[in-house]
Amino acid sequence: MRSPPFSPEIERALRVDVSAVLLFTVFASLTTPFIGLILRRELGATPLQLSVMSAAGGACLLLSLAWARALCGHAPLPYLVWPSFVARGLFLLMPLASSAWLFVSLIVATNVFGAAAAPAQAAVVERLYPRAARGRALGLVRMAGAALGVGLALAAGQLFERVDYRVIFPAAAVLGMAASLRQRYLPVPAASEDGEGTVGGLREAWAAVRDDDVFRRLLVASFLFGTGCWIQTPAHPLLLVDVLHVSTAQVGVFAAAAAAATLVGGAWWGGLVDRRSSLDALWMMYLVGAATPAICALAWSPWVLVASSVTDALLGIGLELVWMMVVIDIAGPARAAQYVAIGATLAGVRGVLGPLAGGLLIHALGVRAVYLAALALMTAAAWLVVREPARRAVVYSRS
Repeated sequence: MRSPPFSPEIERALRVDVSAVLLFTVFASLTTPFIGLILRRELGATPLQLSVMSAAGGACLLLSLAWARALCGHAPLPYLVWPSFVARGLFLLMPLASSAWLFVSLIVATNVFGAAAAPAQAAVVERLYPRAARGRALGLVRMAGAALGVGLALAAGQLFERVDYRVIFPAAAVLGMAASLRQRYLPVPAASEDGEGTVGGLREAWAAVRDDDVFRRLLVASFLFGTGCWIQTPAHPLLLVDVLHVSTAQVGVFAAAAAAATLVGGAWWGGLVDRRSSLDALWMMYLVGAATPAICALAWSPWVLVASSVTDALLGIGLELVWMMVVIDIAGPARAAQYVAIGATLAGVRGVLGPLAGGLLIHALGVRAVYLAALALMTAAAWLVVREPARRAVVYSRS
């Protein structure tokens, strides 16, 4: 069945959103895939430093309720634009990072400002795109970025073989900052009468979790799945550099495969959450995500990681689309920012504990043991969502 066309208002928003994501894609393609590799290979980062970087990044999410509370009663767009602008601008300082600890400190700072934008992003999405078209619209935006990312990833791998990252990262930062500035032109409507809700602090968050059985059960599943994701973070650079001896050119190939998968995944997840319950998409996404640690645990050659790059990219685009849709569907407009902040705060808890636990597992049992533990946790999370009694009752476009 052919999907209905977008309204003129949505098309206008998409033109701005797509142009911003194209700029961001160039920034991300020239930075994110290479951070761990540079830390380990160029700056000699230890497993402890890799774990601290990941854990500190997770700790930044513990401030999510405070960011959501600051957003309450204000237009969300500036709270999306300016924190992300600063986060990307910090890559201008990368040439000054002469040691692993300085590099890690800059990455942590980018995570602080990136986390500040998350509640605002949910509020912008909820206002910008109507529920019946939200999945397709977000999927189209992500697909545009992925289409550009395929070629960029291959080129980036070759570029890092020839040009120092101290030159590449600042150039990428300028484009990332331009992407944030472009978002200022998003035509975000004012909140509806029932779209303004209070966020409050920890007490109000606890009351929301206590009183909403469905949300509480989903947080448990999300915590298990997220822990499985976080404990892998210190293992990835070690698997790439120490075990499989991956080159930057190969990392570029992995990133290109991931971009191609994102192109497909954007269309798939976006259409799925518009056609069916967002909880159906959630358990499918969890199973796809669980394939990544399974592949990494068995990887005997760098090229096997092409498959894990694909599954990881499908998970990444799914987390962007599906989890946000689940939260907005359950919370409604008045509580969307609060529910996103609660989920992000718990992500911060597991983001602190997960990498440290992963580092201990690596020390005790080796790199591949971490991936087996992650597989068990992520599969358990999918099972909990499949058993969720409200899975067929969650609001979606045909209800």
